[in-house]
Amino acid sequence: MSALEAQIAASGEAPLTTALDFTLPASSTAIVDRKQHCRAYPTSASTLTYNGTRTVRIRLGGDDFVDPTSVRLMFTLENLDQGTKTLKPLGGPWCCWAQVFERSGGVEITNLPQYGRFHEQFGWKHLTRLEQFGEPAITGFHSSVVASDKNFQPSVLDIPSGGKIQVMTKLYTSLLSQSKYLPLRYMPIEYEFFLAAPEDWLDLSDADHNSNAYAVSDVQILYDASVLDSAVQDSFYSSLLRNAVLSMPILNVYQVVQPVSGSTFSFTTTRAFSRLAQLWISYRAPNAARATSFICPGTLPGCAGNTHVSNTATPSFRLAIGPHNWPNPQPTSVFNGSELFYQFQKTLGHVPNINRQMFQDNCFTVVFDLRKNVQDITSCLSTRTGDLCRIDCFNMSNLQAGAEIYLTMVSFGIVACRESGVSLLT
Repeated sequence: MSALEAQIAASGEAPLTTALDFTLPASSTAIVDRKQHCRAYPTSASTLTYNGTRTVRIRLGGDDFVDPTSVRLMFTLENLDQGTKTLKPLGGPWCCWAQVFERSGGVEITNLPQYGRFHEQFGWKHLTRLEQFGEPAITGFHSSVVASDKNFQPSVLDIPSGGKIQVMTKLYTSLLSQSKYLPLRYMPIEYEFFLAAPEDWLDLSDADHNSNAYAVSDVQILYDASVLDSAVQDSFYSSLLRNAVLSMPILNVYQVVQPVSGSTFSFTTTRAFSRLAQLWISYRAPNAARATSFICPGTLPGCAGNTHVSNTATPSFRLAIGPHNWPNPQPTSVFNGSELFYQFQKTLGHVPNINRQMFQDNCFTVVFDLRKNVQDITSCLSTRTGDLCRIDCFNMSNLQAGAEIYLTMVSFGIVACRESGVSLLT
């Protein structure tokens, strides 16, 4: 017997292969009594305009357990122009929100000051092709017809003058991106949304034909609420009353934005995290829409507004935390962005619906993955020791005055639900 055969024999035989296992799955009917489709309405004004009321608040409460994967934000977008001008969004319906807060029991869980850009990047551009065409969040806002689109992506629909369209979208917040049910009795959740400026997400390049007046109305949150069996529910609540803790692992997001110019640039941040997982860097062109502009700040082939190709002016990036550099020892720099695109896909863990041309034109993102073991989110890097976090950017020949750099820091945290309230551990 060879060494390989001996190793196989020592591992033993499986009792049954999956195809021959006819055992029925265990029933959960004794745990979940019923599920009901619910909706929550604003506690404030429900019709918003940029020149009027810009804030809407919605509260989720009650005695049920909410499935976070079922939560959707639904609202109506209206073109207020009564002439002939068309409302032309540059991104999905999520781009109309400038800032989103998520709070529970008075504790701020999520604060995204550039929510439209964050969602466009992480909740749309980073999806696979199947997810982009199949995600219910694009229902009513994107067309599936891409005959003239070489990138094979759903195209954004325009809204004619006086027209309305009802849209629906996921919410990419910390509590809704984890898998645990949310016990609303002990952690009621409040969402607060701020409307974005027209120039942040609309095409205003043709003032004679493009509208800049819009309204958002009929805002509501849809979700599935599970009513647990009374014995199971009483067991949960009894445990909480005995000082038990319901721990929910989350990924938290912190964003920094500042103007830049010049071919070489460095900036620092002193934000401390117990477990810093990833850092994402993106750039916005001067006067471009904040929610949808992701330019490459160098002379890579295909970069927007740049026709010159130079082998010596490829942008490169380096992260320094205290005395340590990532990547070590050299910056990430390969002509054509091969290494940047490779690092991007490796960190995502899947293949997004982004080709190399799109990555260089308007999907450009630099990422530093700080997980020591990609399978273990708790293996992230600690920045609690007071080390300064510095980003060095080189050879950014495509940046002009007025351009902006966005740094998104993703960290691992825990939301702890107790009978006395909710706390956030970061």
